[in-house]
This record gives sequence, C-alpha cells and structure tokens, in this order.
Amino acid sequence: MGRLADEDSTARRRRRLPGAANTADFSEALARGLSVLAVFNGERRRLTQADLARELGLSRATVRRAVLTLEHLGYLVADGRAYGLSPGVLRLADAYLTSNPVSAVTQPVCERIRTRVDEACSVAVLDGADAVVVARAVPRRLAAVGSGIGYRTPAAVSSLGRVLLAHLSPGERSACLGTEAAASLDHDALDRVREDGYAYVAHDIEAGAHSIAVPLHRWDDRVTAALHVGCSLERISPQAMHDEVLPLLREAAGELRGQLI
Repeated sequence: MGRLADEDSTARRRRRLPGAANTADFSEALARGLSVLAVFNGERRRLTQADLARELGLSRATVRRAVLTLEHLGYLVADGRAYGLSPGVLRLADAYLTSNPVSAVTQPVCERIRTRVDEACSVAVLDGADAVVVARAVPRRLAAVGSGIGYRTPAAVSSLGRVLLAHLSPGERSACLGTEAAASLDHDALDRVREDGYAYVAHDIEAGAHSIAVPLHRWDDRVTAALHVGCSLERISPQAMHDEVLPLLREAAGELRGQLI
C-alpha cells in the first residue's frame, strides 16, 4: 500500500507541473526547476518560497530545493526572504536568439522596415497558445515602451498569432490552444487569412491600435514565423496599412523565404 500511495502521489504532482509527460523518461526535478523560473514575470518580480509553493501547488520543501539549486546555478538571486530572476537567465535567452536562424535572419529586416514606416516591426513564432516575439525593431520614440523580444500575446487575438494559426490544421490548432479555445475560433476566418496571405486586426491587444502580419515561409514552404507592423490607428490608417505597409511586408517575406531553415 505504501508504494502504491507514493506512486499515486507522484502522479498527482506530475499532473500539476506544466507540460508534464506520462513517461518514465520525464524528469520531475528538472520540470520543477523550470516551472519555478516560469512563475516570475512583470507582475511577480519578487517571490518567497511560500509564494512559489502556492503558485505551483508544490510543497515548500520541494520548492526550497529547486530555489536553492537555481540560486546556486546563478538563475535566481535572493533579496531578503524573496527571490527574483538574475541576469543569468539571459544566458538561456541569448542561446536561443543566437542559435535560432529566424531571430538572426529577420532582425535586420525588422530594422529596415522600422526605418521605412517609422513604426514597430516584429517577428514572432508560435509557442503553445501564444505568439512570442523573437525579433523586433522600434522607432526611438517607442524605445522605452515594453513588449520587446520575448513578449507574448495570445495567438487567437493578434495578427501575428492568427497568421501562424491559419497555417495549422484544425487538429494542430486544437493541440496548441486546447479544444475549447480552438472551438471558439472562427476557422473559416483563419482559412481566409491563409488564402489572403495576411491578417489584419484592429483593437487586438490595445484599444486604438492595429496591426497587419504576413507569414514567413521556410525553404520547404512551411510557415515557421510571422512578420508584422503594429501602430496606433491615428498614425497609419487602415487603408494605408493595406496599401502601403502590406506590400513592404510581402516583399520582405519573399526575400526571407530562401533564408529560413
């Protein structure tokens, strides 16, 4: 009975961990450490071990081991009883950005389009239910504004995300978003995005703003990222977004097709 109880307890803990897999090769210790890092964000910058245990649904002893290990490795820093992310976490982000050809190849393109339209230009990839920015260039007047590289937006509501979702099958959309969220999407609208080759969305993330995005194709025609320009409705009209900005994005997407792997 004791062994069965332990196995049942382990299974319950595993289900609480984000992305936990039902396999003997799954490392719960590694998953716990990564889940601790993932809890921190702009609203949760400093957290105690008790805070982390509550957020993750884990025991304080388990969280304590993960936290002290991450502190030893240089990913967390102590501030009294609380902990925050250390600059060491940026090593992980830098490794992704320097090893990912999408980021390296598209960053100069974002900067060129930014110069042409004097608005923010970004490239994003799909990560679960989110579109995640991996390359971005903004005009100087917006340099102090957030939403830089690593910024996440719900894929279902952003032009970047809709372009990426449009090039998935209905089953793949459900896998990314979950069946309930995918069912709430207008699949016909996403199919039209795919046919049109772009997505335009107004008032998506912020009232008074709009954006337009196009897919970025790999050498084998698979869509791996999306390129977009976003700004306020006051600065560029919807008509100008379609007539002037969209051709720039499509031209850039054509140039990048042979470079993405």
